[in-house]
Amino acid sequence: MKWIAKSLLLTVSLLAALFGLVLWLAIDDTPKLQTRADLTPEQIARGKLIFRQNDPRRLKSGAIARVALDQQELDLTINYLANQYANSVAGLRIDKGRAHIEATLRLPANPLGRYVNLTLELRQSTDLPIVDHVSIGKLWIPGMLAKPLLNVLLDTLQPAADRQAFANVVKHVLFQPQRLTLTYRWQADLPGKLRGALLTPDDQQRLEAYQRRLTELSQVDNKSVSLTEFSKPLFKLAAQRSASGDPIAENRALILVLTLYVNQQRLMKIVPESRLWPRPVWRQATLNGRDDLTKHYLVSAMLAAYSGTPLADAVGLFKEIEDSRGGSGFSFNDLAADRAGTRMGEQAVASPALAQKIQSILASANESQMIPATADLPESLTEAEFIRRFGGTESKAYQQMMQDIESRIATLPVYRN
Repeated sequence: MKWIAKSLLLTVSLLAALFGLVLWLAIDDTPKLQTRADLTPEQIARGKLIFRQNDPRRLKSGAIARVALDQQELDLTINYLANQYANSVAGLRIDKGRAHIEATLRLPANPLGRYVNLTLELRQSTDLPIVDHVSIGKLWIPGMLAKPLLNVLLDTLQPAADRQAFANVVKHVLFQPQRLTLTYRWQADLPGKLRGALLTPDDQQRLEAYQRRLTELSQVDNKSVSLTEFSKPLFKLAAQRSASGDPIAENRALILVLTLYVNQQRLMKIVPESRLWPRPVWRQATLNGRDDLTKHYLVSAMLAAYSGTPLADAVGLFKEIEDSRGGSGFSFNDLAADRAGTRMGEQAVASPALAQKIQSILASANESQMIPATADLPESLTEAEFIRRFGGTESKAYQQMMQDIESRIATLPVYRN
C-alpha cells in the first residue's frame, strides 16, 4: 500500500510540475501585438461594396463562385473580432501557400505573466488549409497535435454540425502574397443551417417572449406612438425575466426584437421558426416626434449590444456621410440618436449589474430621459455645405458639435454611471 501511495504521489507531483512548465512556457510578460482595430466609415463602405459585388444570395443553389480578399481587409476583420469577442489583439499575414495568424490575449494579474501570445500557421492544400503548427508563448505544437486541440476549442465556441455545414460549402482556399481567394459552392439553405451558431435555443426562447409581448403592445388604434409605449413594458418584462436569468442576454434579445420591428423587418429572417409566433401590427414608433430618430437609436443600440461600440459609431457616421452626398443630407440630429443608442446598447450588456440597472431605468423612462433634445441641431446638410460650415469630421467645429452632443447625452439618467 505504501508503494502505491508513493507512486500515486510521485505521479501527481510530476503532472503538477509538467503543468507548471507548460504554463511557464505559454505565458509571457510582454505582448507581441498591441494595436487594436478601429473601423472607419471608409472601411465600412469598402466592406459594403465587397458584399454587394459578391452577394451569394444572387446565385443559384449549387453554383460555384470565387471571392478574393486582400490581406488588409482580412487583417482588420480578424483584429476587430478579436477585440470585441475575446478582448485580444490579432493580426494576419498571407504569403504564397501559407497564412500566418497571430493573437495576443491579456490575462488577469498573476505571478507568471500578463499575456498569452498565440501563433497559428496554416498551409495550403488541395482543398481546405491544413494546420502546420501552433505556438503558445514559447511552446511549439506540431499540426498533428494542434488540430485535435483546436477542434476541442472550436466545439466550445460553435456546434460541430454548423462548422461542417460551412466546410461543405468551401471547396478551396488559395493563399497568394497578401491575398486570399475562396472558392465555394453556394447552398441556399446555408443561412438556416448556420443559425445555431448565432442563436442558441435559449436565445430563441428569449426572442419569442419579447415578440409575443410586443404583439400585445402593438394592438392599439394609433398608427404612430412614442417608442416608450413599447420600451417601458418590454424592459419591465426583461427585469422580471432577469431575476432568474441572464440580464445581458435578455437585453440583447429585447433590443434585437424592437430594432427589427421599428424597421419593419420580420424576425423570420433570423429565426425561421418565428413564422409560427404571433406577429405584431406595424406602428410608427417615434423619438422627439420622428420615426427616423427611433431607427437610428435602436440600430445603433443593436450594433453596440451585439458587435461593440466602435462598429456602431463607424456605421452611424458612414450613414451620415452617405446622406450628405445625395441622400437626406448630413444630420447631427441623426448622429445624436446614433450616439445615444450606442451608449444604451453598450451599457445594456456591459455587466449583469449594469444590465439590470438599465432595465430598471428604461422600464419607467420617458423620451427626454432616453434621447437628448435634437431640434436645434443642424441637419439636411449637403456635402458642400457640411464642408463649408464644419470643414470635415476632423475639424475643430465638428469636434465641438460632437462634444455638445456627448454632453447632452451624459446628463440623461440612462447614461450616468
